[in-house]
Amino acid sequence: MDTRLVLDYINPDAIARDTLDFIRVKSETGQERAGCLFFADLLRREGFEVSLDEVEHDRWNVYAPAQRSAGQPSLMFNGHIDTIPIGHCAQPAAEGDWVIGRGAEDMKGGLVCMTHAASALRKAGVRLAGGLWVTGVIGHESPAGKKEGPKRLIQRLRSEEMRADAIIIAEGPCAIWAASLGSTIFTVTATDERGPIHTIKVPYGTNAVRWLGELLVEFERLEQQFSEVPPHPLCGRERLNVGIVSAGDYYNRLPTGFTLAGTWRWQPGKTHQDVRAELESICERLASRSGLKLEVTLEAAREPFETPGDHAVVRALQTAGSIVAGTPPEVIGMGLVGDANFYVNDAGVPAVYYGPAHETAHSDDERVSVARLTHCAKVYALAAMEFCGVVE
Repeated sequence: MDTRLVLDYINPDAIARDTLDFIRVKSETGQERAGCLFFADLLRREGFEVSLDEVEHDRWNVYAPAQRSAGQPSLMFNGHIDTIPIGHCAQPAAEGDWVIGRGAEDMKGGLVCMTHAASALRKAGVRLAGGLWVTGVIGHESPAGKKEGPKRLIQRLRSEEMRADAIIIAEGPCAIWAASLGSTIFTVTATDERGPIHTIKVPYGTNAVRWLGELLVEFERLEQQFSEVPPHPLCGRERLNVGIVSAGDYYNRLPTGFTLAGTWRWQPGKTHQDVRAELESICERLASRSGLKLEVTLEAAREPFETPGDHAVVRALQTAGSIVAGTPPEVIGMGLVGDANFYVNDAGVPAVYYGPAHETAHSDDERVSVARLTHCAKVYALAAMEFCGVVE
C-alpha cells in the first residue's frame, strides 16, 4: 500500500474547519451532551457506525469501530470530549495557522485528528488486518470530572465487549509520551483534644501549629531523599509538595488542630499504598511525641505507568513519524498524570500519548496549530497501518 495515497486524503482545511466547529460547541465537564452529539455526528459523517454509551444522564462515551478486527492486533484512538470551564478563554476563531478557543489543544483538535486519520484509511481503501476504534470519553477534567468516562471504557475493555491491544491518546506534545509518575492528593488532619482555650494557658511547645512545623520538616527530609535517588529516565524524580495549610481561628486562641494538603508524585515501581504507609509512619511518630491525633487521607490516587520503548505501539508511532516528518519522534515521560495511568493499570492495556501540543491547555489563550493537527492525523493513520498490519 502506497502511504502517499492515505496521506493525500488528510486535508488541513477540513481539519481546521471541524476543529473550529467542535470548539464552538460547549462541552464543559459534567455538561458534555452537545459535545458528545457533535463528535458522534462527525464520525457518522465520515462513514462510521457510532454507538453512544450513556455513562450518566445525557452524558455519553462515543465509540466507533472504524475497522473490525480480523484477529490481528487492535488499536484504539482515544480522547476526552469534555473541557474545563470556558471562563475568560479567547472566543473561538481561526487566525492563520491557529485555531483558537477552549478545547482547541485539550483536546477537541486531537479528536478531530483521530477521526480524519481513520477516515483517510477508509477513503484510501486500506483494509487493516487488526481492528481500529475511535473513542471519546466524558468526565476527564478534575475536579468536576470523576473519570466516569474512562472508567466505563475500562469496564468495556475488561469485559472484552471492546478489544484493544494498545491505546493512543491524542494529547500532549508531538512526541511519544510513554511514562508518567503516579500521583495522589494527600491530606493530613491533626486534632488537639484540649479544644479552643486561651493561648496564655498553653506552652508553645504543645501548640498544634508547632507540630505542623515538625511535619513540614519531615517533608523537607523526604524531598531531600527523593533528590538523591536517580530520576526515572523519562518522567523524572519522585516529588512532594504542599498546597494548603490551615489552622486556628483567632490570634490568641489555641488551634484545635491543623489541616495540611498537597500532592505526592512517585515513579514506576512504587504504589499509592507505599505512599500511604510512609505518610502514616511519619504521622504515628509525630502523634506519639505531640499527643495529637493525626489522620491521613488520599484522594485521586493514580498509579504510575510506563509503556516499554520496544512495544509495538511505540515502534508504530516511530515508524509513522519518520515517514511524516523525516525523523522518528522522541520518546518522553512527564510528571503529569492522565487517562493512560488508568488504562494501563486498570484495564491492562498498554497506552501512550501523541498529540499536537501541550503548551496552552487550560490557559485563556488556548490554541492549536493546524500544521501540527495535520501532522498528527497523518501519524495516526500510518501508525494504525503499522500496528494493525494491512491486508493487501
